[in-house]
Amino acid sequence: MIEKNRIFKSAILVCLLYATGIVNMSASSTKGVDRQAYKIYVDKEGVMRRSDNKEEVSYYGTNYTSPFAYSYRALGYLGKDRKRAIDRDIYHISRLGLNAFRLHPWDAELADSAGNLISNDHLDLLDYTIAEFEKRGIDIILTAQTNFGNGYPEKNIDTGAFTYDYDKCNIHDDPEAQEIQSRYLDQLARHVNPYTGRSYAKDNAIIAMEINNEPCHSGSKEEVTAYINKMAKSLKKAGFDKPILYNVTHNPGVTSAYYDADIDGTTFQWYPTSLVAGHERKGNLLPAFDEYTIPWKDTMKNYDRLAKVVYEFDPADVLYSHLYPAVVRTFRKEGFQWITQFAYDPIDLAPYNTEYPTHFLNLVYTPAKALSMMIAAEAAKEIPRYADYGNYPENTKFGNTRIDYASDLSEYNSPEKFLYTNNTDTKPVNLSGLKQIAGHGSSPVVEYEGSGAYFLDLVPGTETWRLEVMPDTEIIDDPFGNTDLKDAKVVAVNRKNKMRISLPQLGENYFLKGINKGNDLNATATDGIIEVAPGAYLIASNREGLDVDTDAVVAGNIGVSEYVGPDNDKMPFTLLDPRRGDSNLDVNAIPEAWEFKFNQKRTNWDEAPVYELTMNPDEDGILVIRRYVGDKIGRIPEELNPMTLNVRFQNESGDVVSTPLPVGSELGFVTTDGFTYSLPITLDVNGNFSAPISSFLPRKGIVMPAPYPSMLTREYPASSLKPDGLRDIEFVEIIIPREKGKEVTLLPERIWVE
Repeated sequence: MIEKNRIFKSAILVCLLYATGIVNMSASSTKGVDRQAYKIYVDKEGVMRRSDNKEEVSYYGTNYTSPFAYSYRALGYLGKDRKRAIDRDIYHISRLGLNAFRLHPWDAELADSAGNLISNDHLDLLDYTIAEFEKRGIDIILTAQTNFGNGYPEKNIDTGAFTYDYDKCNIHDDPEAQEIQSRYLDQLARHVNPYTGRSYAKDNAIIAMEINNEPCHSGSKEEVTAYINKMAKSLKKAGFDKPILYNVTHNPGVTSAYYDADIDGTTFQWYPTSLVAGHERKGNLLPAFDEYTIPWKDTMKNYDRLAKVVYEFDPADVLYSHLYPAVVRTFRKEGFQWITQFAYDPIDLAPYNTEYPTHFLNLVYTPAKALSMMIAAEAAKEIPRYADYGNYPENTKFGNTRIDYASDLSEYNSPEKFLYTNNTDTKPVNLSGLKQIAGHGSSPVVEYEGSGAYFLDLVPGTETWRLEVMPDTEIIDDPFGNTDLKDAKVVAVNRKNKMRISLPQLGENYFLKGINKGNDLNATATDGIIEVAPGAYLIASNREGLDVDTDAVVAGNIGVSEYVGPDNDKMPFTLLDPRRGDSNLDVNAIPEAWEFKFNQKRTNWDEAPVYELTMNPDEDGILVIRRYVGDKIGRIPEELNPMTLNVRFQNESGDVVSTPLPVGSELGFVTTDGFTYSLPITLDVNGNFSAPISSFLPRKGIVMPAPYPSMLTREYPASSLKPDGLRDIEFVEIIIPREKGKEVTLLPERIWVE
């Protein structure tokens, strides 16, 4: 075995259908296919289909925003050629096998105060981006307008657009603003893209148009429906004869107005881990990914008539690589056919994660997470609409996909593809029939010392493989904290690493040739082992196999000799890991104890997240204090086996108290399997509560912080099992009922184990 140098840490029927080709829902085209030969339409049952063969489609991809707003400005700050930057990102998005691109163009940067489309650099880059995605066989949904400023995370810049003349919550209701928006939509649909020669209305790769990004309506239901119909009419008058979509997860008071409107599809979003934690989130989140709640699906008129689209989703503030396929599994269970993550970070900005700091996704800088997107894309093609795989932990295998929290692993294992995000011992189901391998870490097929992603693709019509290797990556700071273009969070390092490839077609002494620009390596493997730097290579069992047509393409419409790496990152002189020290660990505690303390000021509880499950102070609710302790539990010496969990309370003045807590107060913990256990708190005369771990009882888990949108459930089922012991604990939590109009005044001062 090669020594590893790691930096980062179902249904049989479905398998048969997919393997035999009966299920074939990919909608992306390949080079040589006329994408303009068919449109996407919505049938009477709300299913999106191709117009040429009536096959239903399934899309999975990402949002990408470089032509606009902060990304546009930041690329300028760094002196980057924006079109070159877009080229490089689209290469990587295509490399991941994604087939969907969604963007909400900033009307603040595209229109004047009267709604006239402006010919400027933003429009040119939008046109260019659309054309380049189409070249890669990636289809597009455009959301015509955002109706908010272009600043975030900086200040807005008043461009003179109509956007800045109206409040977002009345721009859709104001008659004058409606006329302006109609004009803008008309001109946007008629606009001819000089890079494709087609208007947006006539470009069949732009499969649909969403009228607004996350609208805010203040009018009546009738007025909302009338507004949507007016906007849809403008698009149709401009020649847009493809599906028109509208967001239905905002403004819950008028939801039925959307379904009464003249639209073809509805759009949804999901942020299951909420947003903007300000730090990396940890723990087993999978139980909270089982359900995507649509409260009106069984009662809403026209619900089944309209297509279902996910315009944005993301498990925000996490670096895990096992969550994206779980999201796809749940969305397909609800029948969604378009699923796009928000958002893919441009390669030039990704080291700093400044674009949207609560999100972080880039093939080079988050290789395992990006490969999870690749696996999710395969799952989206394979899983039939409405397929139900049950609840966690029984639903971690679906079709050819498997996910595992303990090893942070997504894995796709089909007769032709073997994809994985981290070290795995799984063997390919059909080693001799593989056509594509992609990984991060090591497997029975590829052992690799580096920490970047790699891809092996069988060149069509040959027995030659194309190998692509990405740079190593090193995390030097929490990418979800404060970000700045002068402060890299992750660095990419170009260096050679050993790799052993074990494919029967190649043997152990195969030949290797570098093929990307500047890569002139020629080598022969020894015992299946080669040493490679980031780049692209051809691999064959004989030298003649290295003479491959350079115009050939492999999966994802990738040219054989193409390769895109980052510009050289500057490694800091000192690598400081803010996670290696922990001031909350009481090193002087008695040998059998571990503890953490809360600061006495309730506004600064030592970073312990505090959540209220009601937003209305006039209603009863509960206060939940939850703290991740998995890293500290892991520091308890193996020979110790503490079995008791304890808590002590204080008042607002910081005095330890024994005053009874509100009825319903509980001490609990969440285990590595994601399930929750708790007991009612009864304080002794010293203000303490103590209970053996084995005495805690299963209860429903609370999704914290609140997922978005607000219609989603906040609870998931309890486990049927008893907790195994202290070492399974990842979170401790306190639950205190809060009466309406009153604040909670008794708070935890200390939690410890013995």
